[in-house]
Amino acid sequence: MREVLDGIVNRNKLIERSFEYFWNCYDDYLTDDITKDESREYGLIDRSSVTPKLYGYSYCVTSTYEFDTIKVYLDIFRKNEEKRFAEYWIIYNIDGEVIDDFFVTE
Repeated sequence: MREVLDGIVNRNKLIERSFEYFWNCYDDYLTDDITKDESREYGLIDRSSVTPKLYGYSYCVTSTYEFDTIKVYLDIFRKNEEKRFAEYWIIYNIDGEVIDDFFVTE
């Protein structure tokens, strides 16, 4: 099963794409009227304020969707901090199409 999952992830470039989607989401978080004040309170002003790191990915069978999915998880660290500040995860179908994503501060 691991080889099949790795094949889907690699073939569809899910890790690389997840970082791209994260940066788009993060840029929106910094500039959106609803969240830009919150981002400033956390000391987040630009892309150099955080470091995303791959936590992992998993094959998911859930009751939320009527199909199987793959989740890619990123841990987000503020500059010069070792404790995770936020999480980003993105859900793909097994064909590599984006279903949903989440950016959650702790």
